[in-house]
Amino acid sequence: MPPATPKLDHELLVRVKTIMVLRLVFLTGFVFLIIAFERNATREIPTLPLSAVLCTAYFFALLYALLLRFQLSLNLLAWMQVIGDLFIVGGLIYTTGGVESPLSFLFLFVIISTSVMLPRSACYKAAAGASIIYGLLVDLEYFNLIRPVYFFPKSHNSYQGAFLFYTVVMNLASFFAVAYLCSILTHRLRLVKEELEEKSLNLQQLEAFHSSVVQNMGNGLLTTDLQGRITSANAACEKITGFPLADLEGRPCYEILPIPALASLFKEPGNRSFPILIENDCVLPNGQAIRIGMKITHLNDSASRLSGFICVFEDLTEIRKMEEVIRQNEQLAAVGRFSAGLAHEIRNPLASLSGSIQVLRKNLKLAEQDRQLMEIVLKETERLNAIVCDFLNFSHPNRNKTRMVDLTQLLQDLILLMKNSNEYNPAIKIELDVPNDHFLIESDEEQIKQMVWNLCINGIQSMDQEGTLSIALKPTQGFSHNGFSTPRKGVVLSVQDEGRGISEEQIKLIFDPFYTTRDEGVGLGLATVKKIVERFGGYIGVTSQPGAGTRFEVFLPQERELGNSRPPDKEMRQTAGF
Repeated sequence: MPPATPKLDHELLVRVKTIMVLRLVFLTGFVFLIIAFERNATREIPTLPLSAVLCTAYFFALLYALLLRFQLSLNLLAWMQVIGDLFIVGGLIYTTGGVESPLSFLFLFVIISTSVMLPRSACYKAAAGASIIYGLLVDLEYFNLIRPVYFFPKSHNSYQGAFLFYTVVMNLASFFAVAYLCSILTHRLRLVKEELEEKSLNLQQLEAFHSSVVQNMGNGLLTTDLQGRITSANAACEKITGFPLADLEGRPCYEILPIPALASLFKEPGNRSFPILIENDCVLPNGQAIRIGMKITHLNDSASRLSGFICVFEDLTEIRKMEEVIRQNEQLAAVGRFSAGLAHEIRNPLASLSGSIQVLRKNLKLAEQDRQLMEIVLKETERLNAIVCDFLNFSHPNRNKTRMVDLTQLLQDLILLMKNSNEYNPAIKIELDVPNDHFLIESDEEQIKQMVWNLCINGIQSMDQEGTLSIALKPTQGFSHNGFSTPRKGVVLSVQDEGRGISEEQIKLIFDPFYTTRDEGVGLGLATVKKIVERFGGYIGVTSQPGAGTRFEVFLPQERELGNSRPPDKEMRQTAGF
């Protein structure tokens, strides 16, 4: 693998440096031994040839250091040291008695150092080189071509015939035997080291993976000892409890999460079946109340003995709130279906009742008081019918009938209808601000009318006697309001009045069904508006202050590029006319 090359080079560098240091230690020690031997000798010892060999060895050591500094190839430098050491040992043998020299064992150290620095096959090459040099010295001495220097006293043994052959064979056999053993041992050592490094790397990766999973999991996780003291925790535990990790370790878990069932597990130990599931309300030490769901299991050590517990927990507060909202919505949906059916059944006889009263009013000659009572009955019948219709529109809206809608013309028509409705007070002024061209969108015209009508009626009803109702329409690329933001393209419709205004508490409730501040109101107008807006994938926002009026802004997304029609009527653009 390519990433392993620098690591191998570093290992080889360490081994080469180690051999170089050991060589210097050996040479220095050998020099001291020679000096001590010379001082204690009873005869004259020829030290000059041996000193020359030792000086050559020191020169080679210096040369190796210089080549290493100049960044010579480590493999080449290792081979140079092996070859140099073989010749140095050969020189030492020659200067200490040749075949009678007791230093032939130094070739073994050369072979051992070769196994440390170079591959397995190099050991046999070093053994072969030692055999050649040693055999050459023996042959040259045997045939009297060279005369060795006798540093030690000459032996009286005859190195001729079988004894010489035995000495040579034993030395050569020892060279190759050591080479064989060193090659096996160093090879096995390298294999074991590679396996250990691989396992160490896998262990590091596993630890990093484990740490990443534990620290990034969404659930809180903590481990405890048998007494319930926290021994470790993850980041989610810190987030849920509000305690820094440094403050969690060593503290009882039932103090951090004051849950009775958790405390009894450690304070009242007994035979319990695991895992234990706990779900309970919990008031944290910082005063925050949350709903905790927890699962507790055993934590065993390497000998499978119980050493503590593992607690995995999560904050279920929002989930339980959502479930409660869903249950309420299901209940409301059931009530809504029943109420819608009931309203539908009420509307049919109500229409018959209204028609019958109108016929009686025409055909009967009634006194003035009876006629006024008849008018009240008709008026209340119409109001009841309007309430039933609003409720049916809210509970069972019509299906979308998408088509091209001219919003500008729609607003102009609605204003004319509004001015002629019973809700309109002539003292109220209506201002309309629309684009120069008629703005077209693809939508459901009837629902758009319902939405705008309800917003305008709400604005008119909020103004007691007089004021200005401002209606504006503009295209937009992106929209933001009170935390809502979208880059989508669409249209913004705003309706602003100068009425009583709405408090912050009421703003949270105005879109709830049946919420109203008017005695005669039903509370379905704005709820219907919001439902229509949501059906179109839009957004409705409110800005209001008590006594300063209210502004509704409706964003309707419109992704398609639609053309514009003729300019709006001049009389509708002149806001003073309203």
